Amino acid sequence: MDVSSDENDESRPRKKRVLESNTVASVPTPPPAPKWSNPDPYTVLPPPDESQSKKVDVVKLIRKARIAASAQPVKTDAVADNEDFISFGDLVDEEERNHQPPQDAPVGPRSHLQGRDSAVGNRKRTHDDELKGLSKKTGKPLNKFYADGSIIDEWRVRPSETGTPWVNHMPSTLHLGTRLHNEILSFYHWVKPVQYEQIVRADLIERLQSAFQSRYYGVQLRPFGSFASGLYLPTADIDLVLLSSNFMRHGIKTFGERKGQIYAFSAYLKNTDLPVPGSIETIAHARVPILKFVDKMTGLRVDLSFDNDSGLVANTTFQQWKSEYPTMPVLVSVIKQFLLLRGLNEVPCGGLGGFSITCLVTSLLQHLPHGVASQNLGGILMDFFEFYGHHFEYETVGIRMNPPGYFNKRVYKVFRDNKDSRLSIEDPNNPDNDVSGGTREVALIFRSFRDAYHLLKDRMISTGMAGNYQSSILESIIAANYDEYTEQRWQLRQVFQTHPRFARYQRPPTPPPPPQSPPPVDSAPPPLPPNSPPPSQEPKEKLTKLQRKQQASRERAARLKRLRPDLPSVPDSITNEQALSLAGYKSQSDMDRDLANREKEMKAVDQD
Repeated sequence: MDVSSDENDESRPRKKRVLESNTVASVPTPPPAPKWSNPDPYTVLPPPDESQSKKVDVVKLIRKARIAASAQPVKTDAVADNEDFISFGDLVDEEERNHQPPQDAPVGPRSHLQGRDSAVGNRKRTHDDELKGLSKKTGKPLNKFYADGSIIDEWRVRPSETGTPWVNHMPSTLHLGTRLHNEILSFYHWVKPVQYEQIVRADLIERLQSAFQSRYYGVQLRPFGSFASGLYLPTADIDLVLLSSNFMRHGIKTFGERKGQIYAFSAYLKNTDLPVPGSIETIAHARVPILKFVDKMTGLRVDLSFDNDSGLVANTTFQQWKSEYPTMPVLVSVIKQFLLLRGLNEVPCGGLGGFSITCLVTSLLQHLPHGVASQNLGGILMDFFEFYGHHFEYETVGIRMNPPGYFNKRVYKVFRDNKDSRLSIEDPNNPDNDVSGGTREVALIFRSFRDAYHLLKDRMISTGMAGNYQSSILESIIAANYDEYTEQRWQLRQVFQTHPRFARYQRPPTPPPPPQSPPPVDSAPPPLPPNSPPPSQEPKEKLTKLQRKQQASRERAARLKRLRPDLPSVPDSITNEQALSLAGYKSQSDMDRDLANREKEMKAVDQD
């Protein structure tokens, strides 16, 4: 391809160039084209031929610009280049040099924040002293797994850390099996939700509930999944379902049937100022439409579905399994953390979801001998990794939860459509549903289980041989950088302690009433009136009918003795009929009238 250049123009004779320029100048200028909007198709002239006009040579223009740029002199700045800088590095005192920090030491907080938000200085910093901005979490799965099933980079332990913060809370013991059992319990108590986490997450549901009810009358927002079952990790998302009144009353789906509804919910949610800006992800074309976003106040991730009660039905199943197998939540927390560190816990990425993990653990507990499930957690964890890592053939065998058992995948049509490379777990609440049908990376997951079994076994052997009973056994499979857990809990604690919505939880408890002051020592009790019966020293209690009758007989006898001293002998207890006959009264009214008059006369005599 020939390209024109400035050298070719200069090499031609000057006369030839002048003749060419005169020829171009002598060409008459064509008249302007008419500018009417609707030309006559029979009389209008054809459009001018643009191929006859002179074209712009872009390559030539670029070459000219490069030549002009290279011809300009290079500007130098002595101040910017530090040409007059004189180094005093060799003049530093030896004692001062010894006090210099190492090269890889953190530089500490920065004091200059010009041009930034004033709140930036209050944000936490990373290990490399970088300011943390707003939450970068989105609804999209962030984890990527490696082909060998190793821990992903964001969870790798730093050299200066142990990666096992739960070991400090574990009692020491010499027996390795008991030590692994205690460490599993210690990890569970360290990672399980604390009270303020549960309160802040429940408040998030209340805020979303009120926001949707202000726009859509009669709707209900219900949690399901790990939050409803209490089996969630500190950074786990919250699964919610929005139920319409028509669905709750008649079971007819109203929300999510049209794609436009999902986008309308997304637009309304954006206007509520609840999510982090730019964090809303609308998945309207999936089999189960979902809205994913990050809460602005807490930084928690939320997955919102519509008019689907399958997760709500599973809540009852979770609670039943927890009461039947108390060790299930403890083992599930370890398996969830194990897969999370390797990025194999996200179903969209082919990982194993929380419901499938719970089913695997529960299925193992269902087939253990009676009483073994409550003995040693370390042994059950080793059995889990060994069974699913070495012996379970997921290509041909499926798992049934109710009743407990296994089935041949190639016999059942529902699971025959599932490829042999997928794990199959029959939904305990819907036999036609495959819980783990989306687990594409089941081969890698089960291979990781096999490696975990060997890692735990080797660690226990090496610990026993070395006699080091203070080291962690779970460190071989779940040691990681848990700063994300610490930061998430710190953020939730800050929200819980500072936000006005949680002020009622910060109020101190009402103090008990002050004790009644005892009576003065010198003061004596007031004197009893004359001829009054002594006060009863018996404690007040509810009397039976017979006891009340006997008490009335005694009081009647004492009254007769006091007001009728003329009677020869009055027993200590007397009935009403005996009192009438003994005192000679004709009726009850005569006796009451006479005794009342005698009592008045006695009081008058005492006053005189």
